[in-house]
Amino acid sequence: QGGFLGRKGDGEPGVKSIWLGLQRIRDVAAGIKYAKESHDL
Repeated sequence: QGGFLGRKGDGEPGVKSIWLGLQRIRDVAAGIKYAKESHDL
């Protein structure tokens, strides 16, 4: 899995970790939107 672990000596997160985090946020937002739309039915 890897990614940014937030340990004291690791430094700042890299581009890959930030990109994966942004993709995860987008996935969660899409799931929330889908749940709201399907709840209206």
